[in-house]
Amino acid sequence: MATTYEWSFPNFETDADNKVKTIHWRYIAVDGSNSADMYGSCDGSDGMDFDDMTKDNAIACVISMSDKSEADMKANLDAQIALQKAPTLTSKVKTW
Repeated sequence: MATTYEWSFPNFETDADNKVKTIHWRYIAVDGSNSADMYGSCDGSDGMDFDDMTKDNAIACVISMSDKSEADMKANLDAQIALQKAPTLTSKVKTW
């Protein structure tokens, strides 16, 4: 099954002039029953009007404010899913 990726933006903080000051974001990858996500917040770009903003504008703003490219983010999510499919560590408990 191919991995799907989806951006979501659960919240935006705006000022009195309706300009976006903070974007809260989440980037989710799903591959069958496995999933991984990244989340954070970043400053909005200067003059970004909330009413005129599109999802593509929000994605571009998040990526421009990040130290990672979208490809880097996908690679991170893919690595998280790969570890779910083939764990390298085992969790054990001692009962004494």
